[in-house]
Amino acid sequence: MTTKMYSNEDLRQGRTDFNQFVPVIAHGDSWGSFGSLPTWLTGSLFNALDFGKDVGIVNYAMPGQLLRDLPDPKKFSKFNQAMTARGAPQWRALMISGGGNDLIDWIRRSPGFDLSQRILRRQDEWQDPSQGVARYLSQSGWTNLCDELMDAYVKLDALRDGNFAGMVIITHVYDYMTPRFAPVIGGGSNAWMAPAFEMAGIPKGDWTAVAHVLVDWFHDFLDHQVKARIGGFLVLDTRGGSRPAAPGTTGVSNDWANEIHLTAQGYRTLAGAKCNATLTALAATWTTGEIADAGTSPAAAALRALEAALRVSERPTPKLAKASKKATEQAPEKAPKKALKKASATRAKQGKPARKASLK
Repeated sequence: MTTKMYSNEDLRQGRTDFNQFVPVIAHGDSWGSFGSLPTWLTGSLFNALDFGKDVGIVNYAMPGQLLRDLPDPKKFSKFNQAMTARGAPQWRALMISGGGNDLIDWIRRSPGFDLSQRILRRQDEWQDPSQGVARYLSQSGWTNLCDELMDAYVKLDALRDGNFAGMVIITHVYDYMTPRFAPVIGGGSNAWMAPAFEMAGIPKGDWTAVAHVLVDWFHDFLDHQVKARIGGFLVLDTRGGSRPAAPGTTGVSNDWANEIHLTAQGYRTLAGAKCNATLTALAATWTTGEIADAGTSPAAAALRALEAALRVSERPTPKLAKASKKATEQAPEKAPKKALKKASATRAKQGKPARKASLK
């Protein structure tokens, strides 16, 4: 089966074929677009996905984009129009690759920021060693970052509900990266995490464990907080699906092209190990016709069945190194500030409002 990538221009000019390909819309960051120059060195996770049927993805993802910005109709007017315009395809899913750049932004914030507005602690703020590598991290900063990301997901949920109530939102975690001085090849920029870890004084021997903890916290945020808040939300747990880069390397290492992006083959390996079986089960009911009302559509039923199967087959995550394990036990409470307003099992979604714009 084929996963075909389309651009907004393809959509606008009618160069899509949704008689053959099931329509999916996507947005996000470099894991959904490309993570190096030349672009073919990495490709993206979206390119590597296999749904078990022909799927056409109209993709708005680009490197550097922040999850907190994705719902903004002023910053991303073309994406917003594709979600709301008269004559838009009957999207079966909204794929989101996001949150990584937001996390990196918070990691890179200087010590001059209030502790509640950054992720890394100054050395004089480190907590007791008994807390493992979590002693280097700001729990209040993590909570506030999660609040920021939750706000973005709530807005994306409202955009989905107002236009394609039967649509599933699909996102992924990231994989366990190795903080190292391995920048974009040919991009002229520095690495993303290693410089900030070094500036914060974190011992190099703890860098990988700190990165593991942050990825695990991000998974917990998506799979527990966001899923409980918005419903119709599928998280692809991509942790541990690739061969990690060796510490201290500065270029391509195992499945990684640079510090935070996989090679094209690495993404294919990750998709095969962690994504494709789940997506094939979800997409089994997808067609090119109209989407039924939320909760009664075959897609909604498939998602409920899939989530039940995943809960039954869930296995504990392999134990990390001792320091990382201690840190994971110290993961902060990350409840959002706003009360949960709706549960996925009981949401009553309304019909589609009139659309004001046209794609052409």
